[in-house]
Amino acid sequence: MIAPAVGQLMLLAMMAVEGRWTFAGLIIPGFIGCVASALAMLLSQRHAPDYGHPAADSPDSPASAAASQSREDSADHHAAEIPTADLESLLGLNTATATDVWRGIVRRWHDADDASSCWTVPIGMTDRERYDVDLPGSGPHALVAGTTGSGKSVLLESWCLSMACRVPPNRLNFVFLDFKGGSAFRVLHRLPHTVGFVSDLDISHAVRALRVIETELKRREHLAAARHAASVDELEDPPARLMVVIDEFHALRNQLPDYMDRLVSLASLGRSLGMHLVVCTQNPMGQVTTDMKANIGLNICLRVRDPLQSAELIGDSRAALISPQQPGVAYSFDGERRVRFRCASPRRAEALVTGCARATRFLGLEPPPPLFSAPLPRTLPPDRAPVVRIASGTPEALCIGLEDTGVRLSPCLLPLDQGNIAVVGADGRGKSTLLGVIADRLARSGLPFRATGRTPSGPFDRPAPDVRNTEPSVGSRETTSQGPVSQGSVSPGRIRRRFWLVDDADALIDPLSTGNCADEFRSALRDPHHVVVFSLGSCRHLRFPEHCGVRIIFPTGDRAIDMMAGIPMTILASLTDTDIATAGRAVLLSRGRSMIIQCVRGEPIWRIQHLKA
Repeated sequence: MIAPAVGQLMLLAMMAVEGRWTFAGLIIPGFIGCVASALAMLLSQRHAPDYGHPAADSPDSPASAAASQSREDSADHHAAEIPTADLESLLGLNTATATDVWRGIVRRWHDADDASSCWTVPIGMTDRERYDVDLPGSGPHALVAGTTGSGKSVLLESWCLSMACRVPPNRLNFVFLDFKGGSAFRVLHRLPHTVGFVSDLDISHAVRALRVIETELKRREHLAAARHAASVDELEDPPARLMVVIDEFHALRNQLPDYMDRLVSLASLGRSLGMHLVVCTQNPMGQVTTDMKANIGLNICLRVRDPLQSAELIGDSRAALISPQQPGVAYSFDGERRVRFRCASPRRAEALVTGCARATRFLGLEPPPPLFSAPLPRTLPPDRAPVVRIASGTPEALCIGLEDTGVRLSPCLLPLDQGNIAVVGADGRGKSTLLGVIADRLARSGLPFRATGRTPSGPFDRPAPDVRNTEPSVGSRETTSQGPVSQGSVSPGRIRRRFWLVDDADALIDPLSTGNCADEFRSALRDPHHVVVFSLGSCRHLRFPEHCGVRIIFPTGDRAIDMMAGIPMTILASLTDTDIATAGRAVLLSRGRSMIIQCVRGEPIWRIQHLKA
């Protein structure tokens, strides 16, 4: 800044010599500014520190390093002051023998029936006393964060075991979503309280768990609304509280982002409906949405690497100072106070789970049914298909496999009172086998039928046996879930109907086809006393509902072809590559409903010569 000042001074001198005082007056302010800037720079350089030695307040200075080390040593010292305790001791359970365990659990379940504070359970120790958590009161939802190795899984295990040993399964249920390969809840999923357990090893199974959350929310909403109650707690017989526990939430969010709205709904509506969410993640920043955080009342932060992550959960950076040598040390914040504690770990988690199961049997409690089932199996042998008992006086149906509602599996009942049935699919998908299964069911039910098709050696036409004025009819169902497929007895004399099973009927349904068999086939399609079950390679000549009232479509994977066949967009969106490649996997389209089904494995239609109607 000295050179500009000298230049301004020389210019001012020249203006003065020439007598140009007006211009000289204009130069004076610039000259003063240059002089002032030069003086300020000189003063700042004089007082500047030597950059060869860091300043005292620099992050690299010895003083700063000493202060940081002092804070870390202080944090380690305070963490070391927190006593360690096992979960059994905090619960007051005598674990000398297995009998002592389940008897102690029975006593606590009995006390929980009369105590309003049964939801307050111990999960660890502070430096002075036992640390208890009341999720319905403090939450109703919780967010747990911590880096790898900080003790998140142990905390979740102890928390859930503590609640299970305090509250019976008719008042508390668990759904576990483990996106760490299933290792986090390898013991907890055997609790009698558990109504659902999935891992990231089977994404389709995890999708069902997220769907059932929405279904259960709506069910409880209708239950409370029907009795004009503000919450399910006001009901005389409220449903069990449901605790949804998610480990490695960030992995769930990355793999199933389209289902996050269901968890947001749970967070916003769960309090009054008795449903709670416990989310565990490594990094709460950017992974948990603001809509979810707005409804989460309890934050638990174990060791994290970034002070911002700690501040996000507990309002300051204390959790970032926890030593890696102190796993299990955490801070909780419920909006009012911060508590430092060390989470307890069970000595024998398997013994506690076994004790809960024995206590359930001793009290005669029925284990809660699963909220959702596994996806459709890749193959369905006859001995794994559901039993269907026939009852008269109801719509006719035959069990041909399992159907998937998206949440649960149930027997797939093929209606016989809605007209003809078209089975459409490419070769090798199971059309002939499905017709063989239908033929087997008709034969077991005592219903005469005609069968037409082709064998590897040539065509065949098995005529129906002679029948009199009356013909047995197929009643509909009463289902159970065990034993082989059985169609039971039938009610004779109610409906006179003829059945014709036709394999590879593409040539017969072609309007340009001629011949006696083609004319007979098209005539049977128009006859209301005929039920024609026929298979096609494509829907090219199929007209709905003129030709049939029920369709079974084996998807091709080509969206345009499948949509032309009648498969709804919602069903197509849920079909995976595995579904397309699985033999026997089809879509049943009947009156007002569409379902993905898995057909029973059986013999193809051309091997039915041994069947007797």
